[in-house]
Amino acid sequence: MGRAQTDIAEIVQANDKLLKALITLLAMRDEHLLDELRTVFGLAALEGSELGHASAPAWRHIRRELAMIARLVDDDDEPTASPPPSFS
Repeated sequence: MGRAQTDIAEIVQANDKLLKALITLLAMRDEHLLDELRTVFGLAALEGSELGHASAPAWRHIRRELAMIARLVDDDDEPTASPPPSFS
């Protein structure tokens, strides 16, 4: 993989983590957010919206990601974690 592809992969990975963190923070403030996201995806699929079109593996990935975020939100009573050592 060339340097440009590596840079793109790193950017995609960073954006993925930032979006997950943002959705997690929002879900901690709004207990209905994850259910509402699922509803939006479902309605988009029913109405034929571009948002509702994805491959079966993509939908499985989205469901896993939302479940992971739900677990993090449910565990928000745990002590605050420190960022990973490589964060700073």
